[in-house]
Amino acid sequence: MPFALPTRNRLALAQTVRVMAACLATYWLTGLLGLKQGYWAIFTVLIVMQGSLGATATAAFDRLLATIAGAVLGGAVVMATPRDPVAVGASLIVMSGVLTFAAVRQPRLRGAALTSAIVLLTRSPDIPVGIFVIDRIIEITLGGAIGVMASRFILPVRSRGAMIARFCEILSTMAQLLNAQADAVARGEALISAEANIALRQSLVATEAVLNDARRERAMGLVREDVSDAIPRTLWRIRNGIAQISQILRTPFPPTAMAIVGPAVEGMLRAHAQSAQDAASALSDGAAPVQDSEAAEIFERAFVTLQHSDEARAIPFDEMGRVFGMAFTLRRMQQDFHDLGERVAECR
Repeated sequence: MPFALPTRNRLALAQTVRVMAACLATYWLTGLLGLKQGYWAIFTVLIVMQGSLGATATAAFDRLLATIAGAVLGGAVVMATPRDPVAVGASLIVMSGVLTFAAVRQPRLRGAALTSAIVLLTRSPDIPVGIFVIDRIIEITLGGAIGVMASRFILPVRSRGAMIARFCEILSTMAQLLNAQADAVARGEALISAEANIALRQSLVATEAVLNDARRERAMGLVREDVSDAIPRTLWRIRNGIAQISQILRTPFPPTAMAIVGPAVEGMLRAHAQSAQDAASALSDGAAPVQDSEAAEIFERAFVTLQHSDEARAIPFDEMGRVFGMAFTLRRMQQDFHDLGERVAECR
């Protein structure tokens, strides 16, 4: 039986190989180019290299931008500041404050204050300021470029692939939540799932960062595949529907209403859970998602029966509102899953 590493270990091993190769190439090139402080290029490789090509490219671009801003401002401060400890300290405090404020407003500049401090505190008096600043920019640019090239050609992991894997995880979580809601309806019990809904929301927020990395890959010409933001938008709508159903199910439905529509609601929830699983399969292996039209037809007939039944008149108004709130949410979720299937088909 062939030995296979778990996925997480394979990714860790691939990242290890990429970082080692990038450090070796950077060390060799800095020596070949005669860069006196080439270790900054190696530091940059270790800082910018992430788990995917898009994330590495984003980190390298941000570090270069912050380096240019910090080095230029730091060089200007060095030329304007006397070599007096008090003057240098005052300049350091003012400069770090200005660049920290800028980094809060523009997160891409969060490394600028560090670079400016390095320029101010480590420049040798024997080296002209302009040469010192240019050397820092060259070293950072070299390290970032090697990091991106290593991520591109050595056991590459595309952000698009990482994003699709995240989508599949989110859809699997959605399927679990929907099945849990169906179980609660079948048992006629209350359902408390606030923590699960919060975790689902956090997963979607984290996926936005991966989507941005995938877009950066495309914008920088590193990949040809385009990435649409329609899928995460649709997943957000489905997540909101799941959260609304969870809120409705915090209190069990009236037994009279559930006797008529309970099995249909349960069937609709399980059909939506299956739609989530089918969408995940379609994203990962190209299978075509199919919605359960039979469950939807049974659902609609059950609610028509409830509307025209004598039992409905005996149900309190607030309770009836919750029942029809559930119906509205499930119908809207059905449309959301239909839209998701179309977006997934476009993605394949």
